[in-house]
Amino acid sequence: MSANSKDVITKIKKARLQLLFNQPFFGTLTMQLPIETADWIPTAAVDGRKIYVNLEFFSTLSVDEIVFVLCHEVMHVVYDHLGRRGHRDPQLHNMASDYVINAMLIHEKIGAMPTKPVEIKEGADKGSQRVGLYDPKYYGWTSEAVYDDLIKRGAKKQLTLDVHLELGKDAQNGDGKKQMQGNSIPIEIDEDELKKIREELKDKVLQAAQAAQGKMPASIARLIDGLVEPKINWRDYIREVVQSQITADYAYQRPNRRHHGSDVIFPNLIKEEEIDVEVTIDQSGSISTEMAQDFLSEVYGITQQYHSFRIGVSTFDTKLYNRQVFTAENAEEMLGYEPKGGGGTDFYAFWNYYEKHDIRPKLLIVFTDLECYDHGPPDYCENVLWLINNPYNKEIVPQFGSWVRYERDIGVTDVGAV
Repeated sequence: MSANSKDVITKIKKARLQLLFNQPFFGTLTMQLPIETADWIPTAAVDGRKIYVNLEFFSTLSVDEIVFVLCHEVMHVVYDHLGRRGHRDPQLHNMASDYVINAMLIHEKIGAMPTKPVEIKEGADKGSQRVGLYDPKYYGWTSEAVYDDLIKRGAKKQLTLDVHLELGKDAQNGDGKKQMQGNSIPIEIDEDELKKIREELKDKVLQAAQAAQGKMPASIARLIDGLVEPKINWRDYIREVVQSQITADYAYQRPNRRHHGSDVIFPNLIKEEEIDVEVTIDQSGSISTEMAQDFLSEVYGITQQYHSFRIGVSTFDTKLYNRQVFTAENAEEMLGYEPKGGGGTDFYAFWNYYEKHDIRPKLLIVFTDLECYDHGPPDYCENVLWLINNPYNKEIVPQFGSWVRYERDIGVTDVGAV
């Protein structure tokens, strides 16, 4: 290790000790994630188990700037940014995540955000790039909400403060090599391992919260409450419900070689990945076009995991409007779907339509405020999921089926079944 490297390591140790004394929540978390030097990244990265640092970059930072970068890395862990990009554009999603983290750290006056340009020596982004994305309006937002805002205003793609390691399904298009792709690096890791990492991270975050003894930013405290009293993200819940509709069946195909010589023909288990979902959106006034598009964007993301699916989409008030069916051939058109309606609310608008046209999906998802005295026939569809948006009545629940509350900017919400 060179003398200069020793100096950098000393500064990093000083930064971590400073955090332990002044910000025990962040200090404890950084101590639980070992730091490893890495020349394959231009700045820093985190994979849920280690923090990776480029010593050349860190040599240009002050102790306060190192404090900021280390906290930036652990916040990717706290906000569970690992492996949650889904179908979103990788670079814009990375930008959204950084905007959220940097706004929080600056608001809480934790360290100093680096502003000096970083020299990228290879790849498509080769050249001098500034680091640190910041906009005060994004304080308290979720990464999903910031992403939507970046898309809406046609934001120019920029490099982020750190490198984002794409794990699980997010990295499915990667080759498993440490190769920069728009300030992201795909790391080949299966979903079971990612789930294990997330469980480990949850324990680390709770331990850090206990060590902080309540001395942490309010936004972090709210997240900790969600971990102590477990709730689920509505997006994750919908994915789980859709996944549960996939059936497994047996088929008599070519016998396994291990059974050659036997008189018994053993069936192979064939997993049928046919997704059959009907989606209808209440357009009586409680569900905005932006909310509807947010919801449909998640539905579209779910379809990208499967080769075969049929998604029927419609809107309703006292009538049903614009029903379209999306399959693998036209799925991208779902992102441009235009909700119609704006009158009163009558759930029989879609129930009667389905019966008239003999539509009986495996799963029906209704996005609504539930403000209707009769929710319809409980036995028509085997599985009904109500996505509820009703900020004025948090106690309202459906008369049948399962339900989850739409909480776009909070990220965790209540679920239940009747």
